[in-house]
Amino acid sequence: MSTKSDNANQGPPADREAERWVLGSVLLKPASLDEIGFLQPVDFFHDDLRQLYAAVVEARRKGEPIDEALLRRQFAGDDWAARIAEIAMSVPVAGHVHHYARIVSDLANRRRLREILLMGADAAQQGDGSPADILERVETELAGIRATRDDHEPVALSSAAVDAMVRIDEISQHGKGSGLPTGLASFDEDMGGLFPGELTILAARPGVGKTSLALQIAYHNADRGRLVYFASLEMSAVELSIRQACGEGGVSNRLVRIGRLGGNDTARLSEAFNHQAAAALEIHDLASLTVASIRREIRKRKKRSLALAVVDYLQLVTPEDRRLPREQQVARMVRGLKETAREYEIPILCLCQLNRMTDADEVPRLHHLRESGAIEQDADMVLFLSTRQPTDTEPHNAILTVAKNRNGETGPLRLMWDAPRTRFSCFDPNPEFAAYAG
Repeated sequence: MSTKSDNANQGPPADREAERWVLGSVLLKPASLDEIGFLQPVDFFHDDLRQLYAAVVEARRKGEPIDEALLRRQFAGDDWAARIAEIAMSVPVAGHVHHYARIVSDLANRRRLREILLMGADAAQQGDGSPADILERVETELAGIRATRDDHEPVALSSAAVDAMVRIDEISQHGKGSGLPTGLASFDEDMGGLFPGELTILAARPGVGKTSLALQIAYHNADRGRLVYFASLEMSAVELSIRQACGEGGVSNRLVRIGRLGGNDTARLSEAFNHQAAAALEIHDLASLTVASIRREIRKRKKRSLALAVVDYLQLVTPEDRRLPREQQVARMVRGLKETAREYEIPILCLCQLNRMTDADEVPRLHHLRESGAIEQDADMVLFLSTRQPTDTEPHNAILTVAKNRNGETGPLRLMWDAPRTRFSCFDPNPEFAAYAG
């Protein structure tokens, strides 16, 4: 008995007539190419028609005429003129070129979908990797189709203006912006928080406290009933739970590690752990996470009104294709996270390592982002976290610098870093409020 379905043996879906109608419409009216910019030569199934369309598109791109010399080169033999005429005369209605192109494009996507599913079926049949690995490969390929889909039409500015006015009115009625709060009062007031559809990079050197700050932001929202997904590729869920409890209970993490808790420490930790039971924070502590697997977890939780996703940290995410140069791997991962944020309309906070050039500089800069300029390019906001030696005139010991902000201002924010409690707070020169933790 065959292991493949009958559908798999029927051959790829294609429509030669529709491909001919597209070409015929273009030959009759070359300007119609501008109406079907979404259609690419690779979308054509039949070789001869694909080559002809590629030649016509290239000529249009260069501003060259689509004339006899161009068409003659695409056909061997003396019957080229008759074949061109046959294609042109086959078109039912030349003005329906967009409809014909849509048929060709849809069938091309069906073929791609078929190839992906057959690849997954063959891999499952042959035992080529674990079920989880196969699923991730299939989902990555499917995400590629979604990312390049062409069914999103341009929006008139007049329509966008109406939607913009509605959004501003909603913000005015609520008395606050649409950003997700971080718990750092000054940041939320000045920057508006973290916004849906945006990728925010939080970068620092190792040991500065970027995981602590990310956990603090995540817990600030989870504690208020907002669902947060935390992809932790470095620390376990238990370690993060202990760190959060120490910060909330005012207990030194070091004392927990060496087993020297004081009289009230155990009670404060117990109260903090009980508090965690009600928090809507879900930690995915797997060291081999890929962007595809992170996207899958986000998709599942979006149905439950996911408010925020955190990735700790970028350089530990497993690349989909290990054969690519490292910079291309990182670029693909950043682009994938950005597309995920936009697709599911949530803010994504992604942690990132800075390179060692930062050690010689007092303040990190965008060129210190490790391994890829794509991080700076695709991120909506880039935050640098750094510590400093306090002085009499500037007693704060940490700085959160907004180095890039696609939709707002940049600049530094003074913080206080409480190392024993692993917590950050906004710096206030008034000692009465110096320990405020947002």
